Amino acid sequence: MTADSFPALPDPAGMSDAQLHTEITALLEADTASARRWSCDRPGCDGLPHEGWLHHHARATQRLPEGDWTAWMMLTGRGWGKTKSAAEAVRAWAATPGTMIAVVAKNATLVKEICFESPKSGLLAVIPPEDIRRYSPGNGLTTLRLKNGSAIYGFGAETPDNLRGFAFDKGWLDEYAAWNRHTAQSVYDMLWFCLREAPSPQVVISTTPKPLPHVKRLVERGRRPGSTVVLTTGRTEDNRANLSAAALAELDSEYGGTRLGRQELDGVLLEDVEGALWKQWMFEVEGFRIAHPAVPPLDRLVVAVDPAVTTTDDADLTAFTVAGRSYPLEQMYGDRRPRGYVLHAEQDRYTPTAAMRRAAALYHEHQADCVVIEANNGGDYLPALLAEVDPTVPSRVVHATRGKRARAAPVAMLYEQSRISHAGPPRTFAVLEEQMTTYVGATEAEEKSPDLLDSCVWALTDLFLDPTVPGAPTATADRRLSGRR
Repeated sequence: MTADSFPALPDPAGMSDAQLHTEITALLEADTASARRWSCDRPGCDGLPHEGWLHHHARATQRLPEGDWTAWMMLTGRGWGKTKSAAEAVRAWAATPGTMIAVVAKNATLVKEICFESPKSGLLAVIPPEDIRRYSPGNGLTTLRLKNGSAIYGFGAETPDNLRGFAFDKGWLDEYAAWNRHTAQSVYDMLWFCLREAPSPQVVISTTPKPLPHVKRLVERGRRPGSTVVLTTGRTEDNRANLSAAALAELDSEYGGTRLGRQELDGVLLEDVEGALWKQWMFEVEGFRIAHPAVPPLDRLVVAVDPAVTTTDDADLTAFTVAGRSYPLEQMYGDRRPRGYVLHAEQDRYTPTAAMRRAAALYHEHQADCVVIEANNGGDYLPALLAEVDPTVPSRVVHATRGKRARAAPVAMLYEQSRISHAGPPRTFAVLEEQMTTYVGATEAEEKSPDLLDSCVWALTDLFLDPTVPGAPTATADRRLSGRR
């Protein structure tokens, strides 16, 4: 292309101040409009600047799908760009005059602060200000009305009735996996009732994958041949060009190689192992994963040890679990059952003496009440060894009279009741959670002994299930309905 191919530009020297101001304003507006462009038509585009696109823009996987579809589910890792992609989809839909669009997030606060007001990826950031007639944030309903007659309504997903009575053409469901698992499917269904009159109803779903029923249901639909549900998967790494290198390094250090990292960074929908006592959803309930400072005062805390039988190179590992129990504050109608907090889990190869030293160290570090030692397989001498190593550490001996699966089942039920939390960095519990979600109770020849799981079972059994332990909870502890006829 030669210089003659470009149109002649006006000579600033021959322009008045008003003309020059008009020309500069037009150039700035054109530059702003160009920077707002979202997706090019280059096949397989990686979203980085290239000819005709001087700014970062949509990767090929972030564009609205082609063809006839009803739901586009972006099931990706954190930071992949799904919020921006969904907001741009809403912007494209709203360009058609008179389009009614629903935006639904976990609650009214999040729909306002994330979907509408997020500085880089919210609707107010991607829709040109000159196109907006009025923005009305609210504690219940948030609305964004455009000059072309289109309107965008923001709802919280707390209850399906929030959407009742509306009629929409399109919808955006943000962080669908974070919605209340008891009502999420009903909210999704209600939105589709609101789309019943739309000529081409479509919803975009942006979420980090979690193995919850309402998420898995859509994923299963998307995997069927000829489905109208489009699945897009992706990893945090895919959007590295737009993310902080320091933050990515920290995330990889904290979550890399863990079960939570596969979900949150790699965007993997973790599947349940058939026959496993622990299901993936048990680790996703609100309040399951907390930081150490959030642990309430504990009325009992133990260090449980599952010792190895031998110390050879191919021997089992010695496992330690630190866990505590807390009773909630008294309240009229609240759940007064005690809650458990797993504070630490580790395993390694130790000689018997070194194992008892480590148990004593954990006892003092966490200011525990007792060390619980499994004494099967010839380990009856370990309590005496612990007393020799540190006579200030009290111990309690337990013997396995049932198989591991039978012992583990009541503890898994505590997780199913959402009464157990893991307190601390996710990496601390990565091996324990992997053992929990994969252990099915097969024979030793078919399945390696899950030592860390066993120590956790001993700790929580002591805290919740053994009536011989002083202060142990009992089935009759809650007497709120006693005396009723």
